[in-house]
Amino acid sequence: MNRLSAALFLQLHLLTTIFAYQSSEFFPFYSQNETDNFQTTEPFQSNTFLNHSIRRRQVPLNIYTSQQARIPATPSYIIVGPRIIRPAQIISVSVTILRKEWNSTVVKALISNDDMAVASAEDLCMLNVPRTLQMRIPNNIRSSTYRLTVEGTSLTGERKFSNISELIFEQKGVTILIQLDRPVYRHETVVQFRCIPIYPDLSGYFHTLDAYIIGPSGHILRKWENQQTTAGIVSLEYPMNDAPPEGVWQVQCRVMGYEATKQFDVHEFYNRKFEVNVTVPYYLPTDAPGVGGFIIANYTTGMGVLGYANLVVQARNRSSRYDPYNFPLADVEFQPKTPEGRLISTYRTTINDFNGVAGFFIPMEAIRTILPDLDGNEILITAVVHDPWWNETNNGTTVVSFYTPGTRLRFLGGPSMVFKPRMIFTTYVAAMNIDGTKYPPGPGRFIRIYTENDLGQSGIPVDYLIDSSGIVQHQFLAPGDPAITFIRLRAELYDNNILVQGTTDEQRAIRYLSPSNSYLQVTSSTENPRVGDFMLFRVNITQYVDFVYYHITSAGRLIFTNILPMDGARQKTFDVGISREMAPSAHILVYYIRYDGEIVADSMNFHVNTSSVTNHVNITINRRKDFTGNTIEVIAYTSPQSYVAFAGLGLVQTRLFPPGNHFSSVILYDELYSFDRYSTTSFQHTWYSDINIASHRVFYPSQSYGYDAGSTFNSSGMQIFTDVNIQAIQTDCDQYGLLQCTDGTCYPPALRCNDILDCRDGSDEANCNITTPTSEYDFTPLYLRLWPYWERELQLDFMWHQQFAYPDGRVQFRTTVPNVITTWVITALAVSRLTGFGVVDVPFIYEGTRQFFIKVEVPPIVRLGEQVGARVDVFNFQSHRVEALIILHASDDYRSVNIEQRGIVSSYAPKLTEGQHHVLVILYPNEVRRLHIPFVPVVAGEIEIMIEGITGVSRDFFRETIKVNYEGVRNYYHTPTVLLLNNLPRQVNEYDIVVPENFILPLQNTWDYILGSATCEIFISGDVAGPYFLLGYDEWLNTDNLIQRTTAPGDAGVFDFAMMIYNLRYMLQGHGGRAFDEQKLLQVLTYANMEYLRFMAMYVDVYPDEPWRVGSFSQFGFSNESSVYLTAWTLMTLRDAVYPEWEEKGLYIDPNLRSDIVKFFLTNQKENGSWGEITGIEDRHKFGIRLTNVSGTYERLNLSLTAQVLIALQMNVDVRGIPGKYLTGSIQRGKQWLEKHFRLITDAFDMAIVTYALHLTNSAEQDAAFARLTLFKRMNENGIYYSNLNLPSMRKTWPNVNPRFGPKPVPTDFEAHAVTATAFVVMTYTHKARVRDAEQSVLWLQSMRNYIGGWSATYDSCMAQRAIVGYAVLRGFEITAYNIRINLTSASGPGESHDPVVIVDENIIDTQVRDVEHVWGVLYIDGFGNGYALIQMHVGVNVEFTNKIRRPAYAPFSVDVRPVLSGRNFSTIDYNVCLSWRTQNVDILKASRSGTVFVEIQIPTGYRVEEKDLKSMIWGFYVRNLREAENWPGQVNFGFPYVDFNPTCFQFQAKRWIPVANISRYYEVRVYEWFEPGNMYRDVYTFRNLFGLDICEVCGSYQCPYCPYYGQGTVLIQSLTLVFVIVLCIAFCNYVDLMISG
Repeated sequence: MNRLSAALFLQLHLLTTIFAYQSSEFFPFYSQNETDNFQTTEPFQSNTFLNHSIRRRQVPLNIYTSQQARIPATPSYIIVGPRIIRPAQIISVSVTILRKEWNSTVVKALISNDDMAVASAEDLCMLNVPRTLQMRIPNNIRSSTYRLTVEGTSLTGERKFSNISELIFEQKGVTILIQLDRPVYRHETVVQFRCIPIYPDLSGYFHTLDAYIIGPSGHILRKWENQQTTAGIVSLEYPMNDAPPEGVWQVQCRVMGYEATKQFDVHEFYNRKFEVNVTVPYYLPTDAPGVGGFIIANYTTGMGVLGYANLVVQARNRSSRYDPYNFPLADVEFQPKTPEGRLISTYRTTINDFNGVAGFFIPMEAIRTILPDLDGNEILITAVVHDPWWNETNNGTTVVSFYTPGTRLRFLGGPSMVFKPRMIFTTYVAAMNIDGTKYPPGPGRFIRIYTENDLGQSGIPVDYLIDSSGIVQHQFLAPGDPAITFIRLRAELYDNNILVQGTTDEQRAIRYLSPSNSYLQVTSSTENPRVGDFMLFRVNITQYVDFVYYHITSAGRLIFTNILPMDGARQKTFDVGISREMAPSAHILVYYIRYDGEIVADSMNFHVNTSSVTNHVNITINRRKDFTGNTIEVIAYTSPQSYVAFAGLGLVQTRLFPPGNHFSSVILYDELYSFDRYSTTSFQHTWYSDINIASHRVFYPSQSYGYDAGSTFNSSGMQIFTDVNIQAIQTDCDQYGLLQCTDGTCYPPALRCNDILDCRDGSDEANCNITTPTSEYDFTPLYLRLWPYWERELQLDFMWHQQFAYPDGRVQFRTTVPNVITTWVITALAVSRLTGFGVVDVPFIYEGTRQFFIKVEVPPIVRLGEQVGARVDVFNFQSHRVEALIILHASDDYRSVNIEQRGIVSSYAPKLTEGQHHVLVILYPNEVRRLHIPFVPVVAGEIEIMIEGITGVSRDFFRETIKVNYEGVRNYYHTPTVLLLNNLPRQVNEYDIVVPENFILPLQNTWDYILGSATCEIFISGDVAGPYFLLGYDEWLNTDNLIQRTTAPGDAGVFDFAMMIYNLRYMLQGHGGRAFDEQKLLQVLTYANMEYLRFMAMYVDVYPDEPWRVGSFSQFGFSNESSVYLTAWTLMTLRDAVYPEWEEKGLYIDPNLRSDIVKFFLTNQKENGSWGEITGIEDRHKFGIRLTNVSGTYERLNLSLTAQVLIALQMNVDVRGIPGKYLTGSIQRGKQWLEKHFRLITDAFDMAIVTYALHLTNSAEQDAAFARLTLFKRMNENGIYYSNLNLPSMRKTWPNVNPRFGPKPVPTDFEAHAVTATAFVVMTYTHKARVRDAEQSVLWLQSMRNYIGGWSATYDSCMAQRAIVGYAVLRGFEITAYNIRINLTSASGPGESHDPVVIVDENIIDTQVRDVEHVWGVLYIDGFGNGYALIQMHVGVNVEFTNKIRRPAYAPFSVDVRPVLSGRNFSTIDYNVCLSWRTQNVDILKASRSGTVFVEIQIPTGYRVEEKDLKSMIWGFYVRNLREAENWPGQVNFGFPYVDFNPTCFQFQAKRWIPVANISRYYEVRVYEWFEPGNMYRDVYTFRNLFGLDICEVCGSYQCPYCPYYGQGTVLIQSLTLVFVIVLCIAFCNYVDLMISG
């Protein structure tokens, strides 16, 4: 018996040696690109420079010696574990003990990193019985190096084996879908988004998540932490202000450390009078007959434009990126030129009779004249539409791309596969058009597949007819000849039995590596595995074994493990139940162990269909609940108790940004399959509806890509531990910087994915653009093709709604359809705890245009007495003729204007009627009619205009509030005082109302003011720091409502933000906080976030030419004009806004932003420790040029700017990162600079801000600096202040025992300078805790208010408010409880009663307002109680004449405004403006040029300056120093960084948009220094010609003949009259002829 065993052993050894010899030449080596010649069977011996490392190892690379010689005859164990771990994942490790001596082995599994153990499991394993160890990974693990340790010990503790491997850590434990309500946003919109976290099996995630809004600079602008996903969906919103940062934004959602982002664009959109759109096919084949499309031009209401259109076609320059937003296109109204000056060839055609929409067709021959080579190129089609009535021209441009039509074939799975001898090889071939669509079946259309091997043998080609699926399956039995190591498949497409050239595709397969030529294959007959079904598998083996092991894996997890007894057969069929855990991508891994220790393995990849358990969603729209179409009922069905979310988007947006806000199946599969990215997946192919527009994806099971046992395990996402060496091919490719082919040869990285099969097995082209078959064309993205952006279309969103489903799974609600002309694409998704995530398969297309509606346009601001023609566009989209009744509803605030016969009407005294005004309009199907309904406001203030349209089946109502002002220029008189009732029980104040009782001046041809225009308001707020939120909590604070300035400059945003922050700071102390609840806090924080965006729009985030500017802010948003002063102020304000509760509730200041700003200051600090302004001087008084005598040399010390920066840095010593390491040293150097030179200061503001900076930095010289403040200390009857000179103060007299206050004088030069200096002194006192000493300065500050909410400008108002709030907070404890009663009495109206003002802790932060009816005389304030109150009397009155305008005595500017009227009835006004800095200012103001200057010019009602023209003035750079030009209600503003002696002249044009007659005559021009408004020019210019226009001369009524929108009924009457007269004339002529002839 022993001899027989020895003989068998020798035979076995001989057999394996033979196999080993054959295996040594198993993978012959080859030269590059020599894979086409397989006629010879001799080994490749050519000199291969790519494979030098392997060539040296060719002899020792013997499979037997490298693997089998080192393995035991019997393996002891096999452990299958994951390669990947994720948070919250259940890790399974399969352990099988194979050695009899190791029966009852204790196996321990441990997952750990360098610091600690993360998860562990332990179990007792028996012989040949797979055991699964399960471990749960914690939710909070983060990126690190994790290891899997598996150790086996006997029951006695003896170690049997131990294996350690490094794991791949994936933070992505769930996938997060982010849905936006629209793809593009503009200013003054709300970003609505949803975060939907789901697991790979589509089950919901019901815990917490964090959400972030990230701006274009990369900083977090808003965050929501620990948002509960109890419904599976988190829906949030983020409002935009009117000037957000433009660029690419991101929504980021974070779950368990994984972050998902979705980008969206924010652009600055401005309404045009009308918009032009060119609709064409996006892509066209080069053999198309031509390009056909439509030109659509609509007004902002949706009505079509009447006029003519020019169509211009030109070739697009493909050498540069198409980005018309940042790089405007050439004006095609003239012959366009290249940047080099060469004329661009164009094709032009004209449409003379344009009526809102027109079709066109451009022959391909004409296109080839300007672009001979069309393939891969694009043309620009521009439509220029001119409206002759409004004399307005606009254009629209789109892009058409051309491609060469054709077809091609593609092997699914890529070019590289593996085959097993004597096993079935299955592959799939897809036939597609060049645009990615299916190649349709047809007669004589088939795919022929050839099979070749490396022995030169070719099989019989097989033909497959193409069916509707577009994909054919090819199966054959792989050859069993051991000499065949390579197979090549080649597919060709035939049409009408003729080979289609250029359609050949190739797939290569390499032989599976088995030293013993043992093979195993697993296949399945289940074509569509679904969750809940059983999947049939069949195992084929080439030799008998007792059993095989198999595992089901998915996403790197071990799902199921079992043993399959073979029962003496070499083929066995078994079934496995498909569970949800396997979705969407699963693998079956099958292997057995030969008696000699070789592991023979195979795997199969398959797609799991979850439709059986998916949350199915469908939508139905019920229009029968409201036949008007104004509302619809939405009914959806889904799984019971699901949370269902809806979203609607305009069809245009869906086409430009496919698939809109719908989650298509392709998007879901891309997300879900990302969990399996470390594994090979099933065959998949994506079909496209057009180039780069994915339609759907199909899946087919795929065989293993593994070329040996080890790679087979790896391709399934698993790793194997055993004492058998399963690594067959070991190369040194990576040591030489090369990549490895599957067969072990090497190739350089440059050959990867170059569309050439450089590896013999094709592995160098594997996984290259598998799902993007149309990537060979680099066409312009669809969302860039519409230009200019059609704002009316890109702002359409609808039905953003979410709710829980009823117990029966039904969702039912009603919603209002937007009043726009569009088609809606409505999608819905649902999340359920039972069935998980689901989305509607196909979005619902709903034609949402209402059957009947009206659009009305009126000016937002008018003047009393002006006649306004409300523009009403009436739309009928019904299929039949309708009669619409348009009603101007009655009101006591306005009257209707009636036109006499033949259009006769007076300009100044038209016939007015009360009550309703009716107009009957007849509209035919799909007709739009325009009419103007004139009205005249008869009262000033805010009035509501009500216009209604009624038909037989529908009605539409328009309601708009407009503001009516008096004619003339308004003068303001402000009287602010503080009522001190802390020591006195009662105080009575008197206030002069400077408006006289009589407006008529005796013996003069002018009057003092406009009768009725005078107003007097009393604003009363508690404590000394008010008013806080003077407009309530429905509006945020800004420069407009606080100091009556534009919000355009960067410092305006800082001011708006800071004022709200400092008011919130006051709420933190006792009195303010008692009345300030959480709802108010959330509202204010929302507004603060919106103003945060305003100055973030001025942030310099990238500037390649001067990278040191990054981290700074600029005043007007120009990246090359960084402002050190503004940046320091911003940093100071940002630190004031950091508060834990605010951060939790909604106001988040990104620490990285503060760190970046600090870095900017560290980079730009001078060697001496100071900071200087980089560009121009914006505030010449506070941070201007001051030359100081230092040891006989005049130097710029920049002490005030250095102190401002030092204050900001000292407040931000908590910044993180590298800037934080150098911050202390920078502060020390800056402090030393101030300590060295502060004794040379001769300016009050410099001394005040330097003193405060030295106190903040705890300087040794702080007391010495504080003592020098007395040099600038001044005093008047209102308190103590610090200034370079005495300032005029608010008049205060004592006519009796009570003080009488007059209005504060007109602002003067150095007023803002003194306010800011005094504010810093107050801050110094509060820092030193000497608040009582600051009381008189606080009283003076409050007496210097020019406005209810501020002082003179932005910086001084902000610093004053910061100082006063700090003072009030420290002194708040002195008043235990507020209890003040204030009575108001007016001398002008003895019988007039006012409700008393009561101030208690519950309303201390509210601003209470009282009006004085008779505005003249004296107002008496009688206050008693306990506490403080800020009382401000604000008087306003309108004047018409220059000498009555309230303005400074000296005007430092020379201004010339010359308006020129032209056009039909003065429909166009051309403004010519010149301004300069007067030469006398050198002596008077000691300045040769100004600081930042703003020009405000009022324009007549109904006229508008196109925003595009204003922006072109800025970015055209043809107006010297112009940095800002904007429309403002009733006026146009222009901003300049400075004005000098050289006149700055510019022109702009205002056009009539809303017809207005009897227009006011007097309009204001104001030019002032932004930071010192006391230096102001203020005057009035007149329009008398416009005053004489009547309502018909401006075509402001439907009753006016000879106007384009004249009522057709009148036209018909006139036509009948004319016909009657003509008939009478003809009859008379005939009668005369008869008489003569007779």
